[in-house]
Amino acid sequence: MRKIIIGAIALALGCATTGQQEQKSQALSAQDQAHQSLQAAADAQKRAVDEQKKAEAAQKDVEDAQRALADAQAKLRGQRVKAQQAQADARRLSEEAHQDATDQQQQALQLQQQEAQQKQALNQDRTQSWTQEQTLSGRVVRRSGDQLRVRTDDQGLMNLDVTDATAVSLDGRSGSLDQIQPGSDVRASYQMIDGKAKALKIDVTSSSPRQDQGTPPPKD
Repeated sequence: MRKIIIGAIALALGCATTGQQEQKSQALSAQDQAHQSLQAAADAQKRAVDEQKKAEAAQKDVEDAQRALADAQAKLRGQRVKAQQAQADARRLSEEAHQDATDQQQQALQLQQQEAQQKQALNQDRTQSWTQEQTLSGRVVRRSGDQLRVRTDDQGLMNLDVTDATAVSLDGRSGSLDQIQPGSDVRASYQMIDGKAKALKIDVTSSSPRQDQGTPPPKD
């Protein structure tokens, strides 16, 4: 009986020990699972933090890219405005240069026209002065080469250039320059050409011997 009781006590103790061990093992297992769960949660939290950081970095990259794009667009708009202004300035300068060139051409044309008119008027004046026939009367002072020096009636001296085309009449008859003597009365028609009196016609009246004897030769 005693043996039975002892056996029962031993069995009870064994069962109790086994139960404690099982409980201990289950507690350890639960702790391990809890630890693993906590570690998994920590790992997940760390991954979440890392992903959040990556998302924030990506967001910053996007913002930087957007800011750079905005800056580039602003520069593009400003450059377009500057290009339009430059084109407007170029057109304005081109128009001003064209207008200046046109004005200068018109001024040059006006000057040319004025110069041509002045030359034409001068030529007309010269032509009129050259073609205008004038007359004189006086006394021959000297004959020198193809030139007669005549003291006119108003006491002025004038040189007459005699050419082959000059008609010379001596006492109503055709004569020549070498037949004209100093002291002879002369009437002449002439034209002024280049400041010189070109004789057209010379009518000479020879002085009589009596006049030559009583009249001293004229002086220059």
